Amino acid sequence: MGVGLQNKIDSIQVLRFFAAFSVMMVHLPVFEFGIWGVDIFFVISGFIMMYVTENNEKFFLLKRIFRIVPLYWILTLGVFALAILVPDVLNNTTANIVHLIKSLFFIPFDKNGAGHFPILFLGWTLNFEVIFYFLFFLSLVFFKENRMIACSIFIIIFLVFNKIFSEKNFIFETYANDIFIEFIFGMILFTIWKKYKNKISTNLSNHFICLAILLVSIFILNYYNFSRSVSYGLPSLILTVYFLFFLNHLKFPKILVSLGDASYCIYLLHPYVIQFFYKILEINEYDIIIELVFTLIISIIVFIVSLLIYKFIEFPINGSLRKKFIN
Repeated sequence: MGVGLQNKIDSIQVLRFFAAFSVMMVHLPVFEFGIWGVDIFFVISGFIMMYVTENNEKFFLLKRIFRIVPLYWILTLGVFALAILVPDVLNNTTANIVHLIKSLFFIPFDKNGAGHFPILFLGWTLNFEVIFYFLFFLSLVFFKENRMIACSIFIIIFLVFNKIFSEKNFIFETYANDIFIEFIFGMILFTIWKKYKNKISTNLSNHFICLAILLVSIFILNYYNFSRSVSYGLPSLILTVYFLFFLNHLKFPKILVSLGDASYCIYLLHPYVIQFFYKILEINEYDIIIELVFTLIISIIVFIVSLLIYKFIEFPINGSLRKKFIN
């Protein structure tokens, strides 16, 4: 497989879906685990930014804006409308115009004492993504061939700067988060994958070794309570290695790849579908069997709605913007 924007890596698309579903499980009261999905996304993001700029770095920042902004703005404005019309269905979100502006332009703020959460609840991760995109863009402009090293240095400098001034204001405090290191993991992984993608045997023993390392790392790193980039970031890196090197030759069901394509929408949308069922229909008042059935229904609804939004809104808007401003 050649390296370029035109070639999707199916195993990575499936891993995107796994990451989105993991985060979704965190917000399903029946499960309430899977927080590592965010860390998987960050590792994937570091890898993909290297991947898509290997042969074509033109309009990088514009492409990233077209990729993340339209759907994020549409859903953010939708939640803001809910805050105006039916505020009781939301938890900590109010129709605050300052919060809306900061959310739309990826500026961290403390939402009504709840912490770093934009109007669209899970948009907090996009604030980190946008910083990474900008630092990666600078690396592309000035150090194209050494963009991984340059961007890693920029990330570390940015992180240290924010840690030094973390007590000055909320923005510095927000960005003094070593979760940024997970982008570096992904970039390093690309350089390894590019060199060794066809040189590592995918025999059964190597599958077992990689999975064993993953399980041991999850147990040890979480047991000793390291920082997030270590406790969740390193297992996420190992899992991404497994998908890239050991599962990439598989023919995945088309539905899983499609759900990977729609994973951005799944990720952003699911808390509100879950909240609707739990707040409006009060399904937590039923026994566990009924709640599990509703959980399955919720999941299916999220997947179907996200696929439809991706096909008829997200993908067409992205394509139209690229055609108008890039092609």
